[in-house]
Amino acid sequence: MKKLHVIMLTLLMLLVGVVSINAKDKKEEPVQCVITLQNGDKVSGYIFNVKTTKVMASMYGQNVIALQTLFVSPSMTGKITKYTADDVKEFEVTVEGKTMKFLSLYTTKVFTMPKDLKPTNHRYFWQVAYEGKDVIGLLSPTIDRSYNPWTGTKIEESIAFSYCLKGDNVAVTYFVPESGSRAWPKKTLRMCFERFPKMDEYLESDAFSLKDMKKHPLGLLRVLERKLK
Repeated sequence: MKKLHVIMLTLLMLLVGVVSINAKDKKEEPVQCVITLQNGDKVSGYIFNVKTTKVMASMYGQNVIALQTLFVSPSMTGKITKYTADDVKEFEVTVEGKTMKFLSLYTTKVFTMPKDLKPTNHRYFWQVAYEGKDVIGLLSPTIDRSYNPWTGTKIEESIAFSYCLKGDNVAVTYFVPESGSRAWPKKTLRMCFERFPKMDEYLESDAFSLKDMKKHPLGLLRVLERKLK
């Protein structure tokens, strides 16, 4: 989990740190990107600004902080063009020598079942954390606010784990770590993989450990990869 937090910290730096480029801070390294549009065309340049939004993870209730818009210039002094996730198929950025890939995907609409893959009205960018033969694992930062009259407002920041199959255009969020307890965590997890009968059998079997899954959430996608064979 610590390694994943480092990855997400880098992502958050991308979301808010590149804004300082607008202030002509020469100490700030520009964020290089390569964008693949929905029509297949590629655009190379620098990210000058980004726009995020909050999207509810349908089975968990937390808000996923989703990257939605990029403001890109072909050079440090060129014209800035706005690209939304609806315009883009995927993009890559290079930060301090590390390349990160983001896919443009819908997420499951609130109050719908994950198995139905009913998409939201717009796409969002999702950071790729695992890529197998058939399964792609995705990460997003999350934030949850709750109020207790005795202790006040509590803010929880975490990482949402999502997945999609290659060829899908909808991301399913299957796990959001929480400090508090959630009723029926295993049932919620099963609903996120309900469209895969062999996976549902695994989640019900003694071979599955909820405790171990919480330590290594992406490992569950490796299991899904095997169950799809």
